[in-house]
Amino acid sequence: MLNRYILILTAVCASLLSYAHKQDAVGVCAAGRVTSGVAGKTTIATPEENYYDVQHVRFNISLGNTSTYISGDVTTTAKVVVPSMSVYAFELNPLLTIDSFKLNNTIMPVTTTGSVRTVNIASLPLNTIFTAQVFYKGSSAAGNGQFFTGGLHPVSVGGFNMMYSISDNLFADDWWPCKQSLVDKIDSVDMWVTVADTLKVGSNGLLKNTTPLSGNRLRYEWKTIYPIDYYLISVAVAPYNEYSYYMKYTDGSNDSMLIQNYVYNTVGHFTPTAKAALDSTGMIVDHFSKLFGRYPFDKEKYGHCMSALGGGMEHQTMTTLGTSGYNDVTLIAHELGHQWWGNNVTYGSWRDIWLSEGITTYCEQLFVEKFRGDAAVKAYRTNVINSAKAPSGTIYVDDTTDVNRIFNSTLTYKKGSAVTHMLRYVAPEDSLFFKGLRAYQQQYGRRIAFTADLQQHMQTAYGTSLDTFFSQWIFKEGFPTYSAKWYWQNNQFVIQFRQTTSKPTSVPCFKMPVEIKLQTAAGDKIVRFFNSANTETFVFGSNDEVTGIQIDPNDHIINNTGLVQKDASVLQIPEIVFKDVMVSPNPTQDAWFVNNLPRNTKCSLKDMSGRVLWKDRATDNIAIPATNMPSGVYMLMLETGRGMEKYIRLIKY
Repeated sequence: MLNRYILILTAVCASLLSYAHKQDAVGVCAAGRVTSGVAGKTTIATPEENYYDVQHVRFNISLGNTSTYISGDVTTTAKVVVPSMSVYAFELNPLLTIDSFKLNNTIMPVTTTGSVRTVNIASLPLNTIFTAQVFYKGSSAAGNGQFFTGGLHPVSVGGFNMMYSISDNLFADDWWPCKQSLVDKIDSVDMWVTVADTLKVGSNGLLKNTTPLSGNRLRYEWKTIYPIDYYLISVAVAPYNEYSYYMKYTDGSNDSMLIQNYVYNTVGHFTPTAKAALDSTGMIVDHFSKLFGRYPFDKEKYGHCMSALGGGMEHQTMTTLGTSGYNDVTLIAHELGHQWWGNNVTYGSWRDIWLSEGITTYCEQLFVEKFRGDAAVKAYRTNVINSAKAPSGTIYVDDTTDVNRIFNSTLTYKKGSAVTHMLRYVAPEDSLFFKGLRAYQQQYGRRIAFTADLQQHMQTAYGTSLDTFFSQWIFKEGFPTYSAKWYWQNNQFVIQFRQTTSKPTSVPCFKMPVEIKLQTAAGDKIVRFFNSANTETFVFGSNDEVTGIQIDPNDHIINNTGLVQKDASVLQIPEIVFKDVMVSPNPTQDAWFVNNLPRNTKCSLKDMSGRVLWKDRATDNIAIPATNMPSGVYMLMLETGRGMEKYIRLIKY
């Protein structure tokens, strides 16, 4: 879902007020571990919704393309997951009227409290399968075509009337009786929608049949057999034309899949540019399948319904795509990426939404990297890095009651994307990054997952802990600013590297590998070191004179560059002056031999109380007698005429 975060609308606040009754709860991941000790908002309107697990939903509704009016029935098949269930609860906008309700074909009364509808029923024991059928009709408040303004959006573009659904994040109840829970995926859905026979209906899964009905009406019968989250169920109604084709996988299988698109039928909308954009979809499906594993819904389809949306909404197997998608194929790549990241594996809490929006924003970069070349992907990454520099705020969402915080442009999308790239950057080998992503998809496909689950799979792939990386970049705030003093002399490049951070109370020092470009007349050279302190000094060999440097030249890290100076004073840093000093043997029984001392170094041997036991001035190498000294630990102090000091720990057997 791209660009939804740019909408600052008063309607957002008004809409969210209707959800004030929703409860806070601690999210628990699939492995049973708690993801956060801080309470977080769920999408459950009332606790009774947790009494059952939704297995199937069958829609039989009528819609048009000029209003939100809806009529028909929706049947939910579910299983009881508590010892005894005596209340059935669901959500439906109070502007919609329930004509009748049946539980297992028995009519029962419904109690309405805002959008929460409850039914008192005879107690059903654990594991009972039941059906709940709601007959309803009416018009909810119309959305204006954009995110967070309503569940159904009747809009007109250039005389082309369309109506499409946008349920994300809590608007499904504007058009169907639902359970808005991220953690209860619906196992399968039948979507039957009756419209005038001049219209087409796009939805999830495969179009199994179109049935003519009386009164010049046509029923579109869609079906998906894959688990799906409530907010990914969709309909789009308009006098569309269909533009479809089959893509082929290049993995040696010779398999193919339908790419199905519903486009405007008015002159000037389905342009050659739009056609070229849609034609690229199959190639991106194939590429992402190689990176993440086969497209997760390949027994059905992928495609788009054209809309007036500002961006796109990743409805499972059929994205609702705004016209901007036909001007920049990166939007198509973004929404397609969601089919893995958000749809196949769904984030288990709104706190973890970066697992969807951050990673799919990075899918844009993966598309550019593959199809547009090195220069284009570098420019794209630089733009993302520059947009990700939030001085405060975490990627992990701290306020799930605020839709603008959940879908924050800088933190959720841009920083989430940049940190995904940094996770790739710190991989021991590039292939291990994708190995970890594929393993995560394989384990949690068609299920839900949390940030800790992704971390575990990446650690397994990398063979090392990523606690520090995830702690600093996902759960804490800020980014570093890198500064440096450097000098080249006698085939050695010396750099004193310094780091400050935008939020030192959160992260005083980001521990990351950093690249430096050394510029020489013979050509540029990249050196890499691990920065683990606010001030560190490093030495590299360079036969060619270094004339300039650039920190993080390929924009792998979210950072600012501070003052970078060529300064000969770095040659006098103690770590440099004494860098070649060696002591052997250590421990010893009779003497320590100290080699490679700078000329005229003052040497003093002290016991642990600070008493001087021996001293001398070195020309190059010295021997320190130890035969008559008691066993224990001693300190050798080295001091130059410029006042620089170094201490070396010595041991006597």
